[in-house]
Amino acid sequence: MFKLSFLSLLLVSSFASAEEARRANAHVHGLNNLSMVISQNQVAITYEMPIVQLFDEHDEHDEHDEHDEHDEHDEHDEHDEPTLSDESLAEFQNYSQLFALPESANCDLVSFESGLHNVSTEGDHKDVELAYEFSCNEPSQLKSITINAFNRFSELETLNFEAVINNKAITKSLKSDVNKVIF
Repeated sequence: MFKLSFLSLLLVSSFASAEEARRANAHVHGLNNLSMVISQNQVAITYEMPIVQLFDEHDEHDEHDEHDEHDEHDEHDEHDEPTLSDESLAEFQNYSQLFALPESANCDLVSFESGLHNVSTEGDHKDVELAYEFSCNEPSQLKSITINAFNRFSELETLNFEAVINNKAITKSLKSDVNKVIF
């Protein structure tokens, strides 16, 4: 696992400057990021999304038009973001909501971590970060990844995919109509 952790660190640092530039204007609703490292039979994946994305799907049906008076909303800051419990993030241990590795690779999830981090100095904008580590019994079958998050989140427009796969860098921007990366 030390080698995988080192590779994960390498991936993070190799994309740091690109991420820094993107995050300078970050917290873009409708944009998610997936970073992946594959080394031998080990796979590390980090998935990031704006926290508000988890609540948008529930808020779509909340209509404020049904209220005659809107005084109760006067002090509401449009940029206030809801809070999220550890239990809410734990549901993403079921990674198939977000992505799928080929079944033929026979990968087992060995580690899952979740958390929140601030992405902006202005306001309290936060992103959800989900980290997965897998051990695959048939690593030669790791030839693609399918992004299922487009089905889970209707407001998701773009997913930025960055990977280091057996020392080869891959960067792609995916839309819902092309949700698979073949490597």
